Amino acid sequence: MIRLVTILVTLALVAGCSESKPKVSADEYYKEASEAFTKKNYEVAVNRYKELLDQYPFSDHAEEAELEIAHAQYKNKHYPEAIAAFNDFQRMHPMSPHLPEVYFLLGKSYMDQMTTTDRDQGASENAHGWFRVVIDRYPTSPFAAQARRKLADCRRSLADHELYVANYYFKRKNLRAGENRVKGILENYSDTLAATRAVEALADAYALAGDSEHESMARAALAERRHAEETVVPTPDPIDTGRKKKHHDDATLAVAPESSGPASALLLADLTARYGIGQGVSTAATAPSLIDPVLTPKTGGRGAPPPPGGNEAPLGGY
Repeated sequence: MIRLVTILVTLALVAGCSESKPKVSADEYYKEASEAFTKKNYEVAVNRYKELLDQYPFSDHAEEAELEIAHAQYKNKHYPEAIAAFNDFQRMHPMSPHLPEVYFLLGKSYMDQMTTTDRDQGASENAHGWFRVVIDRYPTSPFAAQARRKLADCRRSLADHELYVANYYFKRKNLRAGENRVKGILENYSDTLAATRAVEALADAYALAGDSEHESMARAALAERRHAEETVVPTPDPIDTGRKKKHHDDATLAVAPESSGPASALLLADLTARYGIGQGVSTAATAPSLIDPVLTPKTGGRGAPPPPGGNEAPLGGY
């Protein structure tokens, strides 16, 4: 009997202690998480935001907590986790005023994983797709201006990769494969320095093959492009992706005009007549907001919804 009473008293005391323990409020969770984020304790911030969402899923802080989890993962360079979190946010909040920022940071999450031009360009292609979404859907957003600059860097990386492959074929005397790659560069990246280098490589390949007719055509296009480039003032590139540049002239934005003149047009027409028209990377640019734009090709030029109303998030240090 005495033992039973002791057990009951102990249980009562334990229950009393658990009931008297103060419950952490949503505001307190949010404050702790925000302070940890400010101090760059991103792991702590993510955990506190997740605790907030677990305990108070319908709190006024819930949407912002979901966004800040993605931010913290990005700041901590946990890019796969950041991409997953940003994708979750844009699917759960298709009308959020934060979407321009979310799409921009999705692009940055891929861009920060870009490698050298001799490696696979999947990250560059994905970044290109998301930056196009920002530009196409939110052209007046402050993030659109940044996205245009980042897009230029993606295009240079993609163009340089195509040039690397073209040179690979030329070195192995596979002229047809090299020609086809140069054609793709002229179709998709005519405003990059890689296009001029590609025409030069093509002219050299024709010379080695003893094809004086096509060499003359390529040399004329090369001279035309170089003259056009001299009339364009280079724009300093503010982008620092944290990766080593393979070419010193990557320090400027596009310095070649979209169309360099009749000689270049004649060269491209000749290549197109022999190899057909290729498909540009821009076909992966825009898609519905609930579908990853880099996985689902664009089906129509006017299919994107208009920008949602409301104020956009302030620009951060991206």
